[in-house]
Amino acid sequence: MGKVIGMSAALTTPFEAQGNIDWPRFAAHSLDLLGQGMNVVTAFGTTGEGASIGTRIRAELFDRMEANGVRPGQLVECIYGPSSEDAGWFAKRAFAAGCAGLLLCPPFYFRPADPEGIYRWYAEVFEKAGAGARNVILYHIPGLTGVAITPDLVGRLRTAFPEIVAGVKDSGGDWASTAALLAEHRDLTILVGHENHLAEAVRNGASGAISGIANLFPALVARLVSGETDPRIDAVLKEILAYPVVPSIKASMAGLKGDDTWLRTQAPLVALSSAQARGLGRSLAAIEGL
Repeated sequence: MGKVIGMSAALTTPFEAQGNIDWPRFAAHSLDLLGQGMNVVTAFGTTGEGASIGTRIRAELFDRMEANGVRPGQLVECIYGPSSEDAGWFAKRAFAAGCAGLLLCPPFYFRPADPEGIYRWYAEVFEKAGAGARNVILYHIPGLTGVAITPDLVGRLRTAFPEIVAGVKDSGGDWASTAALLAEHRDLTILVGHENHLAEAVRNGASGAISGIANLFPALVARLVSGETDPRIDAVLKEILAYPVVPSIKASMAGLKGDDTWLRTQAPLVALSSAQARGLGRSLAAIEGL
């Protein structure tokens, strides 16, 4: 799975004025990134505002994208619950469609959650997903979910479901936690979400990244995925993180594409103003070599 992913963009999602997904723009952006060397792209992750997109709309992903030229096998879908029933239904549907894999969030409402309960939730999702379940990446982003995907949990799940659990996306932003995960499970697909840790993580056995910054600067992220340190990533992150991260990435997209459609966000996120977007664009353009 790591070789299949390598580098994948955590796709930002364009919306029409009425709030629906702009599927032609979404697919065109995906095809652009796939044409720049990505094997797969990832839909509905954190950068893609997946938790704010309704289940009815998310259920259209594979049909809509295929109608616009993106094959199911080029897509990883991020799936949420919080019920194991809903997550299992979406997983089964994605596998039946022929997805490349899944990025699976943990249950995020009742917390603190006991490790046994988290394990049981994942087990229920896999059972409901059925015999076609495969290539599942566990999503560690405790700052948003309140649930840590610990090395112990990974070990238990991979032992019980060796044909299903492919790896972990680590977006915790804590190097000690990343290092502990790599120490125990580097034979799995370990994908790093915090780009300033990425090159070091790859040198220590990580497989690559599902990256929000790859929407904007795929060549830069590709260098990091190769294990090469590039100080420009720190400069990019400094500018992006001066604002809330998802609206900031969308504003940067709007600037790069000359298309203010990309500014739109789903509640509860609030779009940057046009003036903020222009200022961010100027700051990014000033970073030498981008």
